[in-house]
Amino acid sequence: MIETRDLWFSYGSREVLKGVNFRANKGEVTILLGRNGAGKTTLLMHLNGLLKPSRGEVWIDGVRVKYDRKSLIEVRKKVGFVFQNPDDQIIAPTVWQDVVFGPKNIGMGYEFAEEAIKSLGLKGYEERLCNSLSGGEKRRVAIAGVLAMNPDYIIMDEPTAGLDGFGLKNMIEIIENLRDSGKTFVISTHDLDFAREVGERFVYMDNGEIVHESDRVDLRFANRCGLRIGNARGRLIVIPHNAEIPDVDADFIAAMGTKAKKRASVEKLEVDITNAVLERSILRAIEGHTVMLICSTEMLNVVEREAEKFPVFLEILDGFDHLAAVNTDSIFDSTIKTKRR
Repeated sequence: MIETRDLWFSYGSREVLKGVNFRANKGEVTILLGRNGAGKTTLLMHLNGLLKPSRGEVWIDGVRVKYDRKSLIEVRKKVGFVFQNPDDQIIAPTVWQDVVFGPKNIGMGYEFAEEAIKSLGLKGYEERLCNSLSGGEKRRVAIAGVLAMNPDYIIMDEPTAGLDGFGLKNMIEIIENLRDSGKTFVISTHDLDFAREVGERFVYMDNGEIVHESDRVDLRFANRCGLRIGNARGRLIVIPHNAEIPDVDADFIAAMGTKAKKRASVEKLEVDITNAVLERSILRAIEGHTVMLICSTEMLNVVEREAEKFPVFLEILDGFDHLAAVNTDSIFDSTIKTKRR
């Protein structure tokens, strides 16, 4: 596991990290989300010793990171870093020379370099000049250079930036294959589709602090933290049948389950959606509407599981708290008990 403990860092007088306590579990893909300037890249650069904290500590597999040259070499054998712009990382003329640069400088053999070139589809590229490659090819070379040192952890800063649809698909396949081979990832991204495809744990940053963590993409936090959310415009507000019914200006109201339908009847609510309730509620939300779905408590997990597959803002009211602050601009407002997404 990689973790930071009360991590602080400043660029001159500007504080960028403010007491960050972060962890990435071994064997998982941890996604780091947040608007530009939230501190994501600065945090990532601490995870393999590229930056030294003003205060606080970084721990890797139970060992505190030290900042002498010998210790940092050991850290970077274990934790590889892939920069957002591959031109910032590629330093050698040819593909082969660049991929073996890292292992050569730390006294390793080239067996992992050969494997990395093969696994990233670069076989036959060894003598190609790096400056003649496309952006996607350069990105694969940069990743291969990290894999050549066989790290346990791979840190990636915005790996899909500038990629087209084919490049995105290829990047997803690369990460999935490497994860299946036992690698652990910490990845910052603004791309929702990519995050949902590869992520297993999601950490949100804002203003130098971690503000939310979950094992699913939470679109409410994602939207307000600057994540690209595609066509997600509508909102699906789910109310347990035994909770207070909030005053929400919903375009449609639906009831799912016998208890929910009885509650809607008692409240004299006009229910617009009665057939194929969940599917039609999600569809209306995808189309951009605000849908309030009253749901029996036994069905909440089903609703959550199905809704997470689609680009909608899902908000689930827990217990008896009121949903009056649903339109708040504060990403930290906790009046809505938003479920993990």
